[in-house]
Amino acid sequence: MPKGFNCSRIAVFIFTFFVIIGQAFAIEEAATIDLYQSVAYQGCITFDDVMQKAKEHSYDLKIADFNTLISKQDIRAARSEYFPRLNLSAGTEYTKNYRDIRDTTVMTIGEAFINPYTRYQSLLGITLSYNLFDFGVRRGNLDIAKEEASLKDLERQQKLQELYLNLVDTYAKILISKKQIDLNKEILDIEQTNLKLKTRLYRAREISRTEFNDAKISVEKTKQKISELTGMLSESLEWLSFYTGEKYDIRNLQIEDMQRAEFSNSTDYKKSLVWRVYERQIKKKSLEVKVAKRNYLPKVAAYSRYYLYGSNYNSYNSALGNIEPSNFTVGAMANMPIFDGFKNSSIVQKASLGLEQMKVERDKAVTQYIMRLKVMKNNLAYLEEQIENNKQIINELQDKTNSTSRLASKRLISPIEQNETKIELLNEQIEFEKNMITLTGLTKGLQILTEDQI
Repeated sequence: MPKGFNCSRIAVFIFTFFVIIGQAFAIEEAATIDLYQSVAYQGCITFDDVMQKAKEHSYDLKIADFNTLISKQDIRAARSEYFPRLNLSAGTEYTKNYRDIRDTTVMTIGEAFINPYTRYQSLLGITLSYNLFDFGVRRGNLDIAKEEASLKDLERQQKLQELYLNLVDTYAKILISKKQIDLNKEILDIEQTNLKLKTRLYRAREISRTEFNDAKISVEKTKQKISELTGMLSESLEWLSFYTGEKYDIRNLQIEDMQRAEFSNSTDYKKSLVWRVYERQIKKKSLEVKVAKRNYLPKVAAYSRYYLYGSNYNSYNSALGNIEPSNFTVGAMANMPIFDGFKNSSIVQKASLGLEQMKVERDKAVTQYIMRLKVMKNNLAYLEEQIENNKQIINELQDKTNSTSRLASKRLISPIEQNETKIELLNEQIEFEKNMITLTGLTKGLQILTEDQI
């Protein structure tokens, strides 16, 4: 072995080698993760596509699916009560007796049993039991489990409804921000043109410094507004990414308008998800009260036991070898609680109070649902009126813009006055687009809330 070459140096070399390899894999994995996270969706998105992707990606829906599967296992557990029980038991024991009382077969004092022999003994037993009759407790527990499974299905629909409503709100915010940014950029171009014109006029001493400063302030305020809207748009896109699981690059993203939806004007709240969920919960609570009351009644069960027994005074192995059939028992037993310290009474009372509480919660939720629909429909009527006003104002401003264009071409008014009319028109278009998108979102929301099935 060369001088200075020892086992410690070999160990250091091997450790360093594996560290370098591990870091290389870690860097490769990190690069893969970063690449995955940096991929952003480009192109045109539609509301229907967003809904479909969100439905597939939603964490809440996945959790709801697990809740449904878990509730189905409760049904299996409740059905198991209709099957007989078969138990196998085995035991071995050694008893050391310090007194010579072999002349006595059994000694008991109260409920205590004293084995009079020093010996080894083993037991093997099989027990078969079956619940013959329990006044409908098994059936009630099975019905409760089925109601719970149906309730989980409805709760999943509620989660889906909530998801769609959140998507409507988020998508509307994205559209409003995007359109406001685009229109404000047009306004900024016009204001920058006006600033150039006013700069020349100010240098020529044809306008005051105050008017010149106002032009610069307008440009900066519009830039500030665009910056704020960009921040709002970025935030809304982050929420959309949370719902769909995709990243979005606003620089290469086109957003298609939502289409106005048809919704039911029916006020039959009994078709709503809110009503159906609470009715299912109330039915489940009623069954729980019924089952709790049935626990006062007796239960009748049949059973049979078969035992194999072996014993020996000196050897454990001999005790095992002596195991042979000992006895067989068949019987039936009725069990009825007489006094349990008012435990079941408190269970019945708790279930009854929970039932009454659930009815109050249902009435509250339904009242809120009806009020929500009324408010949304009132807002819808208000927006329709506002949109009509926006259209009339836009028509008037469009006519005014055409007139100022003709006057400016004849040099009867300055280009600045013409541009100010264009800015006024663009500002009104911003209000119109905002109201239109909000109205479309309301119709979508009303459609989602009033649909029988989601």
